Amino acid sequence: MRQRILISGGHVIDPAMGINEKGDVLLEGDRIVVREKTDKTPPDLVIKADGCLVMPGLIDYHTHVFSGATENGCPPDMGTLPNCVTTVVDGGSAGTATYEIFRSNVISNSVVRIKSFLSVSPTGQVTMKYDENHDPKFFDEDQMKSLFGKYSDELLGLKLRLSQEVVGDLGFSPLIKALEIAERLSCRVVVHTTNPPGDSGELVKLFRRGDIFAHVYHGKGSTIIGDDNRVLAEVKKARQRGVIFDAANGRSHFAFKTAESALADGFAPDVISSDMGWVTVFKQPMFGLPWLMSKYLALGMDLFDIVAACTSTPARLMGMGGEIGTLSPGACADIAILKQVDHHCEFFDAMGVSRVGQQLLIPQATIRAGRIVYRQVSF
Repeated sequence: MRQRILISGGHVIDPAMGINEKGDVLLEGDRIVVREKTDKTPPDLVIKADGCLVMPGLIDYHTHVFSGATENGCPPDMGTLPNCVTTVVDGGSAGTATYEIFRSNVISNSVVRIKSFLSVSPTGQVTMKYDENHDPKFFDEDQMKSLFGKYSDELLGLKLRLSQEVVGDLGFSPLIKALEIAERLSCRVVVHTTNPPGDSGELVKLFRRGDIFAHVYHGKGSTIIGDDNRVLAEVKKARQRGVIFDAANGRSHFAFKTAESALADGFAPDVISSDMGWVTVFKQPMFGLPWLMSKYLALGMDLFDIVAACTSTPARLMGMGGEIGTLSPGACADIAILKQVDHHCEFFDAMGVSRVGQQLLIPQATIRAGRIVYRQVSF
């Protein structure tokens, strides 16, 4: 049965369509449809969204959801649906030796849509007790090619953690090798950049158009901010040539000092993601994606731009623009309904520094492919 759901009276925000105004959204089955003035067919359900924000289902572009086989893997539906997230990208929890089990046990059994970056380390991020091996001699390019051939609609690219404590004396060599492989696979590379084994300005010179600089506002080691308290010229040039900068908050990858300097210099994130895992979900300083969106409100970003960084931009990067991250007719009926309320909020960073906000985005309902999968009891 194709249920018709009318979401009425809400303030609709859809950056992909340039919409930021009060309006209605009509769903039929798993699709968004045009509400014709001549259509006399009554909806099966009316959701009154007066006083709420109606937007595309949120996309969390950096998470860890390999539940049951990695220590930090959060059960996907638990950490997403109550947070109005309908699509996630796993940030390299699985490698060539573990992706098949991730796909069959987790991806195939989750309500939330899951895409993935594949770790260049064959084991992926299995444990938090020691770091994965990023020695390029262990990269399994043949198996990477096989997996990308079989699951081209699921795998978005390669992932590596380029932190001093992970790569040691290997320096930038794991990234250089990963980029060579990515060229042959025709895919992106996402790079964990906290505490890099070298200068961030030199690091970002290696990135190609479309590669992703994750944890852009981290505060450990060399950051994107120079001695003049402005964004490094090399970082600005990287954005100009198409490098993507993802906030990827996490537990220890965000510093107010870095973020505030960058925002003051006009350097907002392309993507706002959570880096959600067991150690961060429903806990400070990450909690969930709407909490982080509220943090960027407190930092002075415009709500429309924040929504774009959690919907239309990641959808485009995934090659799914028009299908998700939008409320356009024909798109998948993934919907987020939130309420923006006056609320005293205290946000913390990895260093324990806090900032106060006065606005909080509170999830009211989540619709995934036309089905209500979460609804606040008071909504």
